[in-house]
Amino acid sequence: MALLASCSERPAAGPGTARPDAACPGCNVVLVSMDTVRADHLGCYGYSRDTSPSVDQLAAGSALFEQAVSQSPWTLPAHGSMMTGLQPRVLGVVRYPAMRRLPQSARMLAEEFKDAGYATGAFTGGGFVSAHFGFARGFDVYQADGRRFEHNMDGALDWLRLNQDRPFFLFLHGYNAHRPYYSSLADRRALGFGDLSRREASGFCGREKRERPANLDAIVSLYDASIRGGDRHVGRFLDELDKLGLADKTVVLVTSDHGEEFFEHGNCDHVRFVYAEVVNVPLVLRVPGLTDHGPRIKEPVSASISVPSTLLELVGVENSMPGPSLVGLLGAGAFDTASNRPTETPIYSEAGTAAGKLGSRGPVIAERRGSQKLVRYTDEDSNEAYDLGVDPGELNALPSRHGVYSWAAGLDEWAEANQLLDGKGQGRRNKAAKNDHEGSDEIPEELKQKLRDLGYVDP
Repeated sequence: MALLASCSERPAAGPGTARPDAACPGCNVVLVSMDTVRADHLGCYGYSRDTSPSVDQLAAGSALFEQAVSQSPWTLPAHGSMMTGLQPRVLGVVRYPAMRRLPQSARMLAEEFKDAGYATGAFTGGGFVSAHFGFARGFDVYQADGRRFEHNMDGALDWLRLNQDRPFFLFLHGYNAHRPYYSSLADRRALGFGDLSRREASGFCGREKRERPANLDAIVSLYDASIRGGDRHVGRFLDELDKLGLADKTVVLVTSDHGEEFFEHGNCDHVRFVYAEVVNVPLVLRVPGLTDHGPRIKEPVSASISVPSTLLELVGVENSMPGPSLVGLLGAGAFDTASNRPTETPIYSEAGTAAGKLGSRGPVIAERRGSQKLVRYTDEDSNEAYDLGVDPGELNALPSRHGVYSWAAGLDEWAEANQLLDGKGQGRRNKAAKNDHEGSDEIPEELKQKLRDLGYVDP
């Protein structure tokens, strides 16, 4: 997997309204979401196991954001933010289990690319990113023939070859690292535990089994092998991109929607909490000719809501999508201005589940500024503060007199000010975000079963 070409053959201006002074004007764009992959389980983020050789090689010529924070600990809202630049509560999809579709008034990233003259294709694992929830809007093709990357990869590669002669936006998504942590024997052997049976993870973190199991190390090993499997198929796609001569004119962003909990805070799975293990995600961004030296960005950034503005700006598509752009952090020529470089802007993550259900403490919102973070359980009216500079795992709450606790009132005000979109695409103050299950659409039974197969116990 080379992907180390220069920008010498990139398009001069690009389709539609592409700005010629952009970092990669008119370039193709590939967005890869490796579902349920926590940043600290990838080699390029310092993990000891060789779980991610393909992403690691990509990262060598990419900008790697060391502290990328997802806006949600579960699939639908995090991907909703990736595709719209809007916070989950503005989309009305904070609460789990969700049956609300993304609002029609929310402009989708694929719609922006399509209007700019790009071919648009998506090949996903379905489930909570299925067309039912509104994710297909703006895509010429939206395929979800199975949950893992390999189930849709042939279709993605065929589509890539068919559209290689025009600018394209391609979204790839797979649930490889999601429960039940499927892995091949080859991937387990590659990590040194070929004799480990996949049955070790059977029943892990189910409705009746939420306590820490005696074989947790084996389960984490299977999780790692499942990441390796997803990485292998992502590598297959990147290899083809290079073979077709497209690497030097394609922006590639690899990220995840959320991580996974293995009892760091007494919990398993994801969905219900916003601690580091479930909201710290990988964010690897390759821009031909700009990131070839492999810069590492230390500033904390919003991983989900930054996707649309960042990708559109890099290729010069004029747009008014919300969400911060990360282009200024790349030193991208004309865009590297003081006004574009993110400052210590608050980063928000949130979840909403019924208190007491499967260990939940009810709705929770986190605010991060620099190395400091406040976790607020709103129903409990309780707060936890952390300094990630000395406590990156968020294991030791700061004493109650610490100044971070004073953020609580402002956090409540932020939550009140950011509510569900109205019909004009503007946030309005109401109770919709708190009760976003109301007025929702029933999930088809076939989709419910697919969600159950992924380990979601509520659908």
